[in-house]
Amino acid sequence: MADPRHLQRMNQAIRHRGPDGDGFLFYSENEFTTAYGTDTPESVKQASCAYAPKVPVEQLMEPGVLALAHRRLAILDLSENGHQPQCDPSRELWITYNGEIYNYLELREQLQNKGHVFRTRTDTEVILAAYKEWGVECVKAFNGMWSFVLFDKVKNRVFGSRDRFGVKPFYYHLSTEAFLFASEQKALLEHPAVSRSINPRALADYFIAGEIEYQEQGIFEGILELFPSHSFTIDLRSGSFTKWVYYELKTNETYEHFQTPKFETYRNQTEDLLRDAIQLRLRSDVPVGSCLSGGIDSSSIVGIAHELLKQQQGSAPIHTFTSSFEDPRYDESKWATLVNEQTGAIPHKSVPTREELVQDLEQLVYCQDSPIWSTSTYAQYRVMKLAKDTGIKVILDGQGGDELFAGYSPYYTWYMGDMIRRLDIGSALKAVKDFDSFPQNFKSLGKDYLKLKAIHHLPVSMQLKISKAYFSDLGYVDKDLLDTYKKSQRSTPSVLPRSLNGILHKEFVNTRLKGYLKCEDRCSMWHSVESRTPFADDHRLIEYVFQIPGAYKIHDGINKYLMREAVKPYIPAAISTRSDKMGYSTPNNRWVSEMKEEMRPYFTDTLKPYLNLDKLTKDYDAFFSIEGKPENGRIFKFMVFAVWMKVFKMS
Repeated sequence: MADPRHLQRMNQAIRHRGPDGDGFLFYSENEFTTAYGTDTPESVKQASCAYAPKVPVEQLMEPGVLALAHRRLAILDLSENGHQPQCDPSRELWITYNGEIYNYLELREQLQNKGHVFRTRTDTEVILAAYKEWGVECVKAFNGMWSFVLFDKVKNRVFGSRDRFGVKPFYYHLSTEAFLFASEQKALLEHPAVSRSINPRALADYFIAGEIEYQEQGIFEGILELFPSHSFTIDLRSGSFTKWVYYELKTNETYEHFQTPKFETYRNQTEDLLRDAIQLRLRSDVPVGSCLSGGIDSSSIVGIAHELLKQQQGSAPIHTFTSSFEDPRYDESKWATLVNEQTGAIPHKSVPTREELVQDLEQLVYCQDSPIWSTSTYAQYRVMKLAKDTGIKVILDGQGGDELFAGYSPYYTWYMGDMIRRLDIGSALKAVKDFDSFPQNFKSLGKDYLKLKAIHHLPVSMQLKISKAYFSDLGYVDKDLLDTYKKSQRSTPSVLPRSLNGILHKEFVNTRLKGYLKCEDRCSMWHSVESRTPFADDHRLIEYVFQIPGAYKIHDGINKYLMREAVKPYIPAAISTRSDKMGYSTPNNRWVSEMKEEMRPYFTDTLKPYLNLDKLTKDYDAFFSIEGKPENGRIFKFMVFAVWMKVFKMS
C-alpha cells in the first residue's frame, strides 16, 4: 500500500529536481484523489483541468493501492496546465514524467490527424495521446529524453519507460512489499522498505575498475536501475512485473578504405542531422544557454545554435558557461573566448577553487548519489550553479560527442586494429606514423594496447595481480572486496569489441557514456537546471553516425575527423584543429594533496569493512600527497567514498 507520509518524504528528497511545483495522486477502491503540497502554486489549486489537486496531501491519512508524485521544473507550457501527475480527459490514464520529447510538436500534429484533441501545450499530454494511439510501442516515436510511469486504469496496469541512451535516470525497488521508483536513489532511501546497505560488487567495481552503475544494481543494495532502452509493465491484478528492451542501437563494423566522395556525403548529412538535433533542443518556453568548454563538441553546439537563432527574427544571443582556472594547464577559457567572440554570445565564467570544493564536497557527493571519479565533476557542478544564478533554466551540453565520433585518443588502438585484422599492413604503418612522432607513437600505442586489449585475455586473478602492481592504491582496498571483484568478473567475463565502431558502441550503451550522463543529470538538476545533450539522445543522428565506417571518424591521424569537418562552418578554425582535449579538467592532484588534512576526520572505523584502514591511516600523508604524479583519478575516490559513507549515513 502507498502511504502518503512516505510519498511526501520521497518527493521532498528530490525537491531540487522541480521546485516550481509538486503534486500527488492516490488511487484506491476505484477512486482517484489528487493532492497538493507546499510548493504547489495557487493557480494550480484553482485550475479547472481534470488533474488539478483538490486537497492538501497532509490531510490524506489512508494508504492507497497506487500513488504517483511529481516535482515540476517548468520548461514547456508554464501555465497550470503543465501540472503533474497529469491525466487524459477521461481520467483513465495518469502519468508522472521527467524529461523532454523534443519532437512533440510533430507528434501532436500527427495525433491530431488521427482524431486526438489537445488542451495544453505540453509534451506530457502528447505522451498520453501517443500511448492511447500506440500503446507501449509509443516510445519508439519519441525523440528525446524521458523517464515516466503511466497508470492505465482500463487495463489495470502500470507502464514505465526510460529513454534510449539514459539521459534521464530511473531507479526502482521491487519486492513483495512494494514497487517504488524515483529519479534518484536518495528518494527511495526515504521509504522504510529500502535499507541503507552497500552492494559489495558495485563498490568493488568502483574501486578496482572505476565503473559506476554498469550493473542494474548499483551501490545501494536493493535499488535497481531501469537501464536505457527498457520499458516495463506491472499487472495490478497479478502483481507480475515484465521488463523488455524496446530499442537496440545497430552499428556498422565493416572495414573499408577512406573514399572522398562517400566522406562528403557523410559529412553533409551529419551536418544536417546535427543542425536539426540542436534546433529541436532549442524548443523551450524559458531561456536556453549552453556549456562551453572550448572543445569541439560544446563549441559546435554554440556555433550552430547561434546560426539557428540568428534566423529567428529578434532572437537574443545565447548565454555560455565556462569553467576556468588560474593554472593554464587546466584553463580553456581562451578557447571559449574565441567562440564567444565569433558568435556574440554572452559569456559567464566559473572559477572553482580547492577551498570551495572542501566546503561543497558533502553536498556534491550527496547530489550525485553514487561516489564519483574525480574533481572534474565539481567543475561541472559549479558551471550548472552559475547557470542557475544567471537565471538560465535550460542548458545544452556536448556530452556524448566523443563516444559518437571517436574523440578519445585510446580509440586509435581500435582504429589500427581494424586495419591489422584485415591484414592491411600498409595502412596500419601509415596510421602509426600519423599518430605521433616516432618513436613516441609506438610507446603510446603499445601502452594503450596492453591496457585496453591484451590484459583482458589473461585470467581474472592475473589481471588483478597486474593491476595491483601497477595501481598501488589497490593495496588499501579490503581483501574481501578484491575477492568479490574476482568472482564477479569470472561470472560475467567482459567481451571486447573488435573494431572502432564496436568500442564506440560499447561505451555509448550502458557503460562510459551512461556514467557521464548520470553526473551531468545530478549536477544540473541539483541546481534545478535542465541539461540537453544532442549528441547523446537524438537517435536519428546517433543511428546515422553508427552506420558510418570507422575510417571516416579517424583519418590521417586525426581523431573525430568527421565531426571536425561537419562543424567547420560554425566554429573558429583554431578550435576545429585542436588536439589537446581537456573537457572539465581540474587540478585534481594538487587539490587532493592540499585538502588531505581537511579530509582526515572522514576516515573513521566505519570504513574498515571496505578499506585497509590501519594501513591507510599509517600511510595517510604519503597516500594523498600526489601533486606532481600522473593524473589517474584513483586516489580522490577514497576521499569521496569516506564522505559518501557519512552523508548517506551508511554503516
